[in-house]
Amino acid sequence: MARAIEDAMVAAKVINLDKEASATTKDRRNSFVAIATGLINYLKTNMELDIAASALGPGAGNVPATAKTLTGVVR
Repeated sequence: MARAIEDAMVAAKVINLDKEASATTKDRRNSFVAIATGLINYLKTNMELDIAASALGPGAGNVPATAKTLTGVVR
């Protein structure tokens, strides 16, 4: 996830890896790892997902026809 954040920032031309010191790159990457870790921990604690069987398409298996709320599914 941290790599995806960095890649997106490079693509948006927010950062230029060729023009920065290696210490700056290392510090930024450590920050992205911290952000990604915080986001994952938040989602693990707070994720709630509503799904409807019709949205899953054919072959979805034994899914109830009515919408269900799933909590605590990320571990």
